[in-house]
Amino acid sequence: MKEFTRRELLHAAALAAATGFLPGCSPTSLGPSPEELPGYEPGKALPWRNWGGNQGCRPALRGAPSSEDELAELLRSAPGVIRPVGTGHSFSALVPSDGTLVACDLMSGVIAADRERREAEVWAGTRLHQLGPALQAQGQAMPNLPDIDYQTLAGAVATSTHGTGPRFGSLSSTVRGLTLVTPRGEIIGCSRETNPEIFDAARCSLGALGVVSRMTLANQASFDLTETTSFEPLGDLLDDVEARRDRHRHFELYAFPHTEAGMAIATDEGRGEPSPTPEFEGDPLKMARDAFRKVGGLPLVGSALYEALVLRVADMPASVRSGPSYTVLTHPRITRFREMEYTVPAEAGPLCLREILDTIRRDRIPVVFPIEYRYVRRDELWLSMFHERDGCTISLHQFVDEDYRPYFDAMERIFRKYEGRPHWGKLHGLSAAELRGLYPRWQDFLEVRESLDPEGRMLNEHLRGVFGQSA
Repeated sequence: MKEFTRRELLHAAALAAATGFLPGCSPTSLGPSPEELPGYEPGKALPWRNWGGNQGCRPALRGAPSSEDELAELLRSAPGVIRPVGTGHSFSALVPSDGTLVACDLMSGVIAADRERREAEVWAGTRLHQLGPALQAQGQAMPNLPDIDYQTLAGAVATSTHGTGPRFGSLSSTVRGLTLVTPRGEIIGCSRETNPEIFDAARCSLGALGVVSRMTLANQASFDLTETTSFEPLGDLLDDVEARRDRHRHFELYAFPHTEAGMAIATDEGRGEPSPTPEFEGDPLKMARDAFRKVGGLPLVGSALYEALVLRVADMPASVRSGPSYTVLTHPRITRFREMEYTVPAEAGPLCLREILDTIRRDRIPVVFPIEYRYVRRDELWLSMFHERDGCTISLHQFVDEDYRPYFDAMERIFRKYEGRPHWGKLHGLSAAELRGLYPRWQDFLEVRESLDPEGRMLNEHLRGVFGQSA
């Protein structure tokens, strides 16, 4: 097939429209975003919104304690439902409350570091992007990091946020001890040896037990990484994905809907020679959407034209980044989106992704955002998505100005077919009964939660639904 330039593709769309070819087009959008969030109104409490713009509330009180004693006093006296808030990077409704939001931004930084044991005690309000340089100064580094580093440590741990690599668990699995402040103002230290049941519940708690004030992290000596990104046929990538997963320290791939294009990201220890950073005029993801809207819906030829554009953009040399681990493992995100992520058993990952892509193409679902595919090691945390099984995580995204619901609803049925567990910070539609069936220690968590917060002061409407608790 001839390779088309972007100008040629847009010209083809204009020509089709001029000849009356477009009336039979497939839809190229799912419609506008449905959210209507509270805005600023004089005389009313200042509203809160999340990064994705799909969750909001108008809390009566915003607390920002600077010590554990202040935090304990705040929780004892706080009005209404209490919810901890970090940087707002959860897409699910974990935060919203018209009562009290508690931000631990003033409780930030490294408290103490043990160079011999390679552990560090850290305030839970520390942003991940602050933590990398702070640990580097102590000769330490976190073994792995999630794809973005905007979150607070507390928020990332509470939702079992993760990176990629079969030898690495989520951030929650690296916690060796923590301090929990309950809604009654109790300050509880816990670890494997001290209050072990609270420890297993609190390392992935959704903020439903109280507010975590500090954590001790198991780290390693500072190290460098080199990341290589290349575009390859997706079928070849999926045929070889388990071998690549095992060959590299970290491996992930992106699949581009409506095409056979894939992007592989392999990362290993050591310093390499970085390549020049490619320059784009504008946002590449929005450019892809613009192209899809112009040509993707054309009868007979639309899919081929769009795929030709994507393959042309993908026809470029591999790119290389290298540097300290915390600068390579994370990536900037300039496009705002909403997200659904499920973890399926590791061995089911390729089959699940293939079915998702086949369904998108067959049903002509108008989505162009790349699908992210990663691996994470199993752990023993009660509410972790990786509880007692190695996981493959598949992440779906949609632009903030489009309706994500038809797309996510259709894909959620596939995830459930493969016994998927939803990421707690991402969107999902599972009921308490459905969630209970996915987690062997579900009831144990509920019992610990009830013992620490019998009045349900940490439960907003979303969490009551998740845990099947009546108001």
